[in-house]
Amino acid sequence: MRAGREDDARDRIAMFTRHEGDPERNLYDMQCVWYELELADCCRRKGDLGRGLRKYMAVIKHYQDFHDDQFDFHAYCIRKVTLRSYCDLLRFEDDIWGLPLYGRAAEAVIGIHLHLLDNPVVDDREVEPDYSNMTPAERKKAKNIARKKKKKLEQQRKESAEDARAKDGKNGNSNKKKAKPHVIDEDPEGKELLKLDHLDEARKYATILARHAPRRVSSWAWQYDVSIRRGKYLMALQALFKMRGISPTSHELFSRTVDFAQKLASRPAEQKCSEAAEGVISSEFPDLMSGESLPDFVASAARDVKSDPLSSLPMRTAVAKALVSTGAGSKADAAALILDSELNTRGVDMETCRAALDFMGTLGSDNKNAMAALVKARFPFSK
Repeated sequence: MRAGREDDARDRIAMFTRHEGDPERNLYDMQCVWYELELADCCRRKGDLGRGLRKYMAVIKHYQDFHDDQFDFHAYCIRKVTLRSYCDLLRFEDDIWGLPLYGRAAEAVIGIHLHLLDNPVVDDREVEPDYSNMTPAERKKAKNIARKKKKKLEQQRKESAEDARAKDGKNGNSNKKKAKPHVIDEDPEGKELLKLDHLDEARKYATILARHAPRRVSSWAWQYDVSIRRGKYLMALQALFKMRGISPTSHELFSRTVDFAQKLASRPAEQKCSEAAEGVISSEFPDLMSGESLPDFVASAARDVKSDPLSSLPMRTAVAKALVSTGAGSKADAAALILDSELNTRGVDMETCRAALDFMGTLGSDNKNAMAALVKARFPFSK
């Protein structure tokens, strides 16, 4: 799955599921969280955000089911007097929204929604053409074409739903009494999920993570990302201080501190907070940058990274981006921060290398090719 070979992975896992029916449906019924997370990651890497979002939401639904099922277990434990299991259940339910696998799914959902918020995708098949500049004949022709496209799209959706129902009905005929009727997934591609209010959905899950996983840096990083897009500067500042309390040297904290300083300087007048909130921001935020100006803060971070050969790749990438965006250094300086390490440092994996390679592409083809060569030498089977 991590190599992008989704069909091969499905064939392998099908060896351990029921022989009849769709193996993915069977794995969903068994609440196989690890497989659905890997499949969702695979879809996301391929750019199939709708399907990836659908799989992440399936994992979140499993945890909601775990939470809802506890009410049946309360009565069972008291009736059977298995108080040890009952105490284990209560401890599990106390921490259920802060568990690592739930957090992984929720963070991915937030990331997809924020990506779609920043980069909206429009389905050309569902957009009405502009009839205002057309002649009557052209308008009539365009409306006929749009009507046919809409009818064809609805027919395709109907056929997909009927095929799913037929498949489930066929698989259930052999054991009608014992088999439970499957719930038909009317939106396997996640198209309806892509139409939701992205900022509101991201806010919902960021709030859950901040409340139930407060010792995780990523929880407050996502809280910052959501708050700054909502124009809630005081909440964003709070998230930065929470991150500093957990990991003062985190690359996530550094990149968001720079982002906060840039947005404070460039925000329009209507985004200003109340007088009390502005006073808190102006008095507390400089402490995050040690009282330095933004260019000096970035230049100081660049010197620290350059002097420490073990500075992680994500930190090097974050500082290199800040050098370019703030003008504290040249593109050559930014590229040198990443290339000079030759990937013999901490935090080197496929995800961080992919992020670094994308950034190096903005610095010129030569720098991108040099970075690609380093990644290929470190990961020979990467594509």
